[in-house]
Amino acid sequence: MGSAVFSGNHRFENIRNLLRSSNKNGLVQAVEKLKITQGIEERDCCVETLIQGLTKEDCDSEEAAESLVDDVLYNQLREMLQDDRYNQTNVAQLVAELAKAESLREPFVEQNFVPLLLTLLETNDVAMATQACRALGNICYENDIGRNAVDSLDGVSELLELLKCQLTNEDKDADRLRVIACGFLLNLTNTHEIIQEKAVEIGALELLDQYLETHYIEDKLCNMVLHCVGSLADSEFGKEKVGQTNVAKTLVKVLLSEKGSGNQEAILELMATLAESDDVKDQLAATSLPDHMVRLIQSTNGLSDSSSQHKEKLASDLLVLLLTGDRSMDILYGKGEGPVFLESVKWLLSDSEHLQIAGALAVGNFARSDEHCVQLVSEGIVDKLITLLQQQNKKDSNITLQHAVLSALRNLAIPSVNKPNLVKMGVMDTVLSLTATDVSAVIFKLLGVLRMLVDGQEEAAKTLGTDKDFMNKLVDWCNVEEHAGVKGEATRLLAWLIKNSRSTDVMKMLVRAGGIPHLVTMVSSEHIVMQNEALVALTLMASTVLDACLVSLRECEAVETIGDVLKDKRTLPEILCNCLTLTKYICSNASPSSPQMIQCSLLACTGRGQPDKRRSPPRTQHDHCVVYFLMSLL
Repeated sequence: MGSAVFSGNHRFENIRNLLRSSNKNGLVQAVEKLKITQGIEERDCCVETLIQGLTKEDCDSEEAAESLVDDVLYNQLREMLQDDRYNQTNVAQLVAELAKAESLREPFVEQNFVPLLLTLLETNDVAMATQACRALGNICYENDIGRNAVDSLDGVSELLELLKCQLTNEDKDADRLRVIACGFLLNLTNTHEIIQEKAVEIGALELLDQYLETHYIEDKLCNMVLHCVGSLADSEFGKEKVGQTNVAKTLVKVLLSEKGSGNQEAILELMATLAESDDVKDQLAATSLPDHMVRLIQSTNGLSDSSSQHKEKLASDLLVLLLTGDRSMDILYGKGEGPVFLESVKWLLSDSEHLQIAGALAVGNFARSDEHCVQLVSEGIVDKLITLLQQQNKKDSNITLQHAVLSALRNLAIPSVNKPNLVKMGVMDTVLSLTATDVSAVIFKLLGVLRMLVDGQEEAAKTLGTDKDFMNKLVDWCNVEEHAGVKGEATRLLAWLIKNSRSTDVMKMLVRAGGIPHLVTMVSSEHIVMQNEALVALTLMASTVLDACLVSLRECEAVETIGDVLKDKRTLPEILCNCLTLTKYICSNASPSSPQMIQCSLLACTGRGQPDKRRSPPRTQHDHCVVYFLMSLL
């Protein structure tokens, strides 16, 4: 019988069958075969076998890759990438599979694979460019050494050029290349601020915007582009540049399209990141996005499934974020008739705590102008906020909600015309009901509300300042070291109660509660406003109830504190004059021997001592204040 006749490829088919007999053994044998064989087709066959073995579902590719690679294999693969007689597409694919192993990424950089792979990006062969992008993307994944190597060879420009060329390419598999090239861009730029900024500077955002415009119906590509934009906007520079492009408007267009629902959550999350820029806030507020978000929230009303709740949260959080910009807030307020404003008021009455919080935050943001505040109070917003706080006293309190409501009330209490109305509506009593809390963030906010309410309101200041229990708590809060905000607000409120009530009863209550040392400490504050507030309060007390204050002033070394301020040449003239006015009142109401003693002490503080005829007359405001003070004592 004659022998069988086989095709010319029979020899290579036998090799394939032999190497695939056992995946692990096949991989080892393929590597060994690749190291010793010289034939082009045989080498290509070995590479193909390795690819098939590494991409099998039951293969631990990372472990396998680490066990297979050595310097000889690196040399063989590098040689094949440089010789177009080989199937360079498969070689690039093998590098991509091997580079999935974290431990091999840096060696691929050290073995100079990056320049060879970047060269393949210039090809018109879609398959080859695809595998080169895969290889480079895997090498750059969480690997700054790889990213820096690509960057040093102007790889960012090479990649963007490839993306430009492929933008409208209709060739077979071009859609896959676009996705993988965007993935490479993501891995190249993610968390690497220098490369992010370089990519942005040479037009990456504008190019990605074109990709969204052109390919928004392709879910995979659209999702990858969204991730790329998010990566580039990770830095402050990127956020600023996004506001100078049409990316935000394009995102709205994609979201509102029929295909937009597939990437709805990703788009909303990206918008929230981009909207940290005021320019983007303004752009988004001027589109139909806010109205769409309102409809989205309305569509989830009453639904308790996790998906609906998540959408509700994303949409309401995004709207609240837009309200933090001045211009965008005005746009959405719409003179009190904007859909977002009207809807956010309804959220205050919602059964959803998250919407209640969003509603309170929205009101607080709308209440950033006196005109809005007056209108909001006249429309009954305060009653709704009070109801929310009162409900918190009847169940387990939500700290975030309390914080949001108190923030809104504080803003509403800033216009002078609103203050008496808020007091009459019961805001002070409602806020005081929260003073039992031990949550610093809530205490900080409630103190801010009370301080705004007593501003210019004599009766409110008297009522609060003569409440023994509250004053004791207030002084205790002045001692809170772990929260500087609470300590600062508490001390300022002490001063404001004195200034606005001008009541001897309030002053004596403050002395009995132990508040004097905190006002004296406040005189040395680094904040000029707080220094002035403390000095005004102490001056009012020294001119009215000095006898009740003397012991406390002596014990807390008030004279020494004032002396330190006077000796400091950086002290502003208005602070200096207020210090001297306080000293004058202390001297005037003290024993007859005190003025001369204070005068000598003051001269020592100012560094002058006895008059010297050889010296020039006073020339500075500091000098004039001192001379005026001394003359007033005569």
